[in-house]
Amino acid sequence: MRLINQLVVLLLSMTGTAMAQQTGSHLQTPNHKHNFDGLSHIEIDLGQRNTLLIGFDRYAQVRQRQNVDSVLRLFVADYQQVADTIQNPTHAVHARFRLGQPDRSLEVRVWPQVVSSFRFRNRNAPLSVKTQQDTLQISWTTDVPASSDVRKRGSSEAFVMYLFINSLADIGPMLARGGVNGKVETALASVQQYKAHDLTNPKMGFDMVQGTDEKAKFIGPGLARAPFISIQPGFGVGLVRNQWVPSLKLDLQLIPNRYRNVSYGIGYSSSFFFAQTAADGRFQTFRNDFLTVGVAFYQPASGGKANPFSRQLGSFFVGLPVYRSGPYFDRNTIQLGGTVYQKGLFRVQPELYMNGFFKNVYPGVRLAIGL
Repeated sequence: MRLINQLVVLLLSMTGTAMAQQTGSHLQTPNHKHNFDGLSHIEIDLGQRNTLLIGFDRYAQVRQRQNVDSVLRLFVADYQQVADTIQNPTHAVHARFRLGQPDRSLEVRVWPQVVSSFRFRNRNAPLSVKTQQDTLQISWTTDVPASSDVRKRGSSEAFVMYLFINSLADIGPMLARGGVNGKVETALASVQQYKAHDLTNPKMGFDMVQGTDEKAKFIGPGLARAPFISIQPGFGVGLVRNQWVPSLKLDLQLIPNRYRNVSYGIGYSSSFFFAQTAADGRFQTFRNDFLTVGVAFYQPASGGKANPFSRQLGSFFVGLPVYRSGPYFDRNTIQLGGTVYQKGLFRVQPELYMNGFFKNVYPGVRLAIGL
């Protein structure tokens, strides 16, 4: 039992570390409601809490659309015609500006502040203060080549810009002060000067953050569509042969690339049975290990974006015993199982054990927690 407790503590620490690494890999933006999974990013701090975020599938798209100021001028001209429809200047505004051929469109959504904030000065009337930033989303509908993997999945959002700004009314004065093109050019120069990889290659993906000092920090540069291994530790308890049996499992999932929603895995699981000896009444622990191979399917990301691999639709695996103790499994036991339900880290996995092919069949179910 002491060994089991130590293994469980170790597994929990591994799970926590893996989750921290996974969530820490995303860029922190002023508006966390937006999902940029699957696209590379360039984040540029414009000062005064304003941020420009560029999401793209291929670096060449950024080069083609690097004249951001011209797009912002188009937006300012169009937005000025509808700005009067916003009733309260303290409301947060999300504007979606779509550019196409030959037309462009503008959608405006308004959210009131959850908390009202006021400023007082001398004997003047209270002044309402806006505390939430506005968001400008810019997208193009003709940016994705027909041969692109993203285009094949029906996406028109393989290249998108977000401007998080204190107020959309500040865009005009910002352009008058010189705009953002200079900072964008500095960011692109940093990409092209990066020495470890050729980040301009269409197969590469990366995240980059440029601070107000115009120094660039690169996050996770590498092949965007390269296969990778996902390590998935877990533990649980299963009903096996009318006994509740704790277990530990470690799966290695080979994922062809982040745009596929299937993985191929090999795993190793250990189940622990407990029995009381007739001689002295003490409990004994019997460990039985299975080596498994299988396939898993994940919830596909919307809009042709890369999959986060956090939601498993289902899986199937076959296992064979590699270590046996106690009278629980024969040498020719075959284990069949899979995931039929997942909610966060929790999974329900029905199992079926049989000696040989469909001889002495008995079902089981396992409730598992893990990545």
